[in-house]
Amino acid sequence: MTSWLRTDSVPIQKRPGILLGLSGLFILGGILWPVTNVVLTLPTQSCLLPDTDFALQWQHSVEKENWREAYQRHDQQLLLTHSQFKTYGAGTPSSGELHTDNNELIDYRVDRLLNELSWVVSDNVQSTLWIDGNPWPVHALVDDYTELDFRVRRIPFLQFLLMDSCHDFFRQAHPAKQQ
Repeated sequence: MTSWLRTDSVPIQKRPGILLGLSGLFILGGILWPVTNVVLTLPTQSCLLPDTDFALQWQHSVEKENWREAYQRHDQQLLLTHSQFKTYGAGTPSSGELHTDNNELIDYRVDRLLNELSWVVSDNVQSTLWIDGNPWPVHALVDDYTELDFRVRRIPFLQFLLMDSCHDFFRQAHPAKQQ
């Protein structure tokens, strides 16, 4: 009778070094493997934005109307998807596809790729960061003229696990705000 089992194979117990080495390589790779995410850097700390989208809102200095720009990660860059505002004024987009939404806002579909975005916060214009539909009044959470840097970064998986989400960071900075 013919046996289909190999008789010359070495049992797994006799190869602990190979298994240990492969396990270590797998664990090390999992810890060091880079993860791509949008990182918000403040002067003293960095936090992770959700990998979906976020928006920046401020009050226009002349028209005194709110202006909002929506961004999302697109590969290794940020994509400015659209700008919404109520009235035309300084800084109005000159290109893009014009829409009007239910709130009677002017909505320009911009679709402009950016390598990075630096945004200066000011209480005068009520700078607000929108994350997952929640407004975070950063003008009340950081000093006037603080610069916020938004960038897509590749970070080691372990660092990704240890970094605060921006939700957590802003909750700590403004504990009275209940989400």
